[in-house]
Amino acid sequence: MSHDRGPSDDAPDPSNLDVTGRAPRAKRIEPPRTAQQLVDELVGLYREQVRRALSSELDDSPTSLAFVDHHLSTASDEGRTPILSLLAASGGAYYGELVRQHLGGMWIGDGKDPRRLRMLMRHQFIYFSPIDQALEAITGESLQPGDSRLADFDGFDPAFRLRPVPQDGEPGEEHESVWLSARLSELPPLPETQYVSLTARYETLALMHEMLATRAAARGDSPCSLSLEDYLEAIASQTQDQATD
Repeated sequence: MSHDRGPSDDAPDPSNLDVTGRAPRAKRIEPPRTAQQLVDELVGLYREQVRRALSSELDDSPTSLAFVDHHLSTASDEGRTPILSLLAASGGAYYGELVRQHLGGMWIGDGKDPRRLRMLMRHQFIYFSPIDQALEAITGESLQPGDSRLADFDGFDPAFRLRPVPQDGEPGEEHESVWLSARLSELPPLPETQYVSLTARYETLALMHEMLATRAAARGDSPCSLSLEDYLEAIASQTQDQATD
């Protein structure tokens, strides 16, 4: 006895075929971009900007920040916030990556927004926004709340941040933020345009790093390697403080 043979269970559903009669390929789901991948893209973009503008190649040395400062300063009169934002993001990424390579650090961020990028130092508790510092290097001055150039920079924070002061009272002289602030205040002041340059920022950071390491060694503290977890609570607390200011 014969039976009519129906369509194979393995045959594609005609409603899913494209105009060529073929089943479409499954869409590839890309993994989320990491903070380091975002930085790498921005650094590549900035290298190309400098190559076109100055006919120079950046070599990832601290002395290359002189070329970066010069390049950024050429946009000091730029008033269009999207252009300022892009230049600060790419130039700040190069500067922060140089810090990571030479002084030891790690990037955190959401892999999407350069404004969320932060550099966390590995061997001393210091963190900061290279992108916000780059914006001041572009303008050549310390920026204050209300400045129109900060339109795309909510929560602007160009400072180097240290371990937070305990919430239960005033910090003593031995707290590292108080101690380091006193040591830095003993140094000769710099003109503002020089102070906000990325060259000076790097030199200041390297000096802070060295001072804290020397102090720790004098107290007999063992060298440390900080992790992301060591920073999370501090950064969350700092962000909350800024939101309530």
